Amino acid sequence: NYSFCEDNVIVFAEDGGQGASNPSVDGYDINETRAAYQRACDFVGARNLAYNLTSNVLEELGGSEKKRVKDHLYPNDFEWGQKGRICLKRPPERLVFEIFPDKAPLACENFVALVLGNKGVGDCGKKLHYKGCPFHRIIKDFVAQGGDFVMGNGTGGESVYNGKKFKDDKDGLKLKVDKRGILGMCNTGKNSNTSQFFIALANVNRLTGHHVVFGELVEGEEVLALMESCGTDAKDVEDGKPKYPVIIADCGLVEDASVTCRG
Repeated sequence: NYSFCEDNVIVFAEDGGQGASNPSVDGYDINETRAAYQRACDFVGARNLAYNLTSNVLEELGGSEKKRVKDHLYPNDFEWGQKGRICLKRPPERLVFEIFPDKAPLACENFVALVLGNKGVGDCGKKLHYKGCPFHRIIKDFVAQGGDFVMGNGTGGESVYNGKKFKDDKDGLKLKVDKRGILGMCNTGKNSNTSQFFIALANVNRLTGHHVVFGELVEGEEVLALMESCGTDAKDVEDGKPKYPVIIADCGLVEDASVTCRG
C-alpha cells in the first residue's frame, strides 16, 4: 500500500537513484548527450595544462576557450579526438509529473513502484524499474511512448501486480487527453495495462475514454520539446522510432516537506 500526497509528484531523475530526495537532479539522456558532456569535462580536466587553459573545470572556461576546445583542441587531439563527440553544455534533462491517485489508483500505484524500482525482479527476469528504459516511440504532435523495460521496443511490458495486465481505472478513463503533457497508460484494448505509458505532445482528445489518464507534466517542457524533436512526423505513426535514443537515466519521487500526505 502507498501513502500518496495531495501533490503527488514523480520525477524522472539521474544520479544513482537519488532523485527521490534530491530535487536538483536530472533525468533524460537524449542522443547520449550526458556522455558527450562528461567526455568534454574529462578532456578539460586531463589536458588543461597541455593546452594552457585557464582552468581544469569545463564550466569555468570562457566562451572563446570553450570554442577552442570544441573546434580545435579536442578534434585534433590524437588520444581524445577518437573517443566520440563532445558537448560543452549539458541540456536540461528533468521531467516532473503530478499524478492522480484519487482518479487512477491502480495506474498510479503501478507507476510509482516502477519509478522506485522496489518490487524486485519480474516474471520477465528483469528488474521492475523504469531506469534505463527507452522511449521507443515518439511521434511529433501526438505522443511519446515508453515504459517497455522488458523488450525496449513496445512489444513488451509488465506490471507490478504479479506481472499481469491490470484493469482500467474508471475515473481515469474519464479524464481528457486534451493538452500537451498529459500522462496516460498505453494498452492493447480494455483492461490491458502493464508498464507502458505515454506523454501527450498535443491535444489528442481522440484518446480520451480509451486510455487511463493518471497524471500530467508540471516541470520540464523544454525537455519534452527536445524529446519531441527526436521523433518522427505524424505520417510515420506506424513506426515512430526516435531518430536518436531517448533514455530514462533514472527516476524517483520528489520529496517536499511542505506537502501534507493522506493515507
